[in-house]
Amino acid sequence: MEITKKDIEQLIELKREDTFFNHLKTIYSFDFRPTGEIGRNEIKLWRQNSWNRTFYPIFRFELNANNHLINITDKLNPIGKTFILIFLLGFLYLIFPENPFEFDVIDNWPITTFIIVMVITVVFISRMVYRFEKKNQLEQIFKLLDIEVEEKKIENEWSWKNILIRLFTYPFCIFLIGVNIFSIIPNGQYFLALGTFLVVGYYLIADIKMIVRKKTTGNNV
Repeated sequence: MEITKKDIEQLIELKREDTFFNHLKTIYSFDFRPTGEIGRNEIKLWRQNSWNRTFYPIFRFELNANNHLINITDKLNPIGKTFILIFLLGFLYLIFPENPFEFDVIDNWPITTFIIVMVITVVFISRMVYRFEKKNQLEQIFKLLDIEVEEKKIENEWSWKNILIRLFTYPFCIFLIGVNIFSIIPNGQYFLALGTFLVVGYYLIADIKMIVRKKTTGNNV
């Protein structure tokens, strides 16, 4: 069964262009409707939800000359990209003083290491949330368009792989909280502490919600 342009258009409840300001408007207006931009040979579709309002994907449906679907690609929305960039630049600003050439990496290795770890953590968490949301939304799109896909074994959230990941990430989050309480905050670096708490809190809440959501979805299959 071939998917037509009209089939894809029916997924869209609100028509908007794929621009930075339209995505910003979507986020701040708490608009959870499927939104999209309809072009001549492609359709873009995106949707945020209550738990993931930053790292939602934009799906691009490519059409052939007969307006039949030939491919689906995805990318992170511009607000999510900007969010990551702001965090990374903020951490770099905290590392370097007004004159970067005066900064001694060896003498300041603890704070430098901490910032590098935080940057890696931000990128890891952003990627994790994005991939999870992309998978869930693609499954919904395939179901609505009646697209048959090869059934894959549902990943167990408590598999050995995921258990080992959490055995590292959860204690690491606790470690970061401890570093903030006993070192970062006493040294007056409040913005760094706030950024750390936001990243750690976002990861823990997002991971728990993913477990609950996947369990609920699994029970409904």
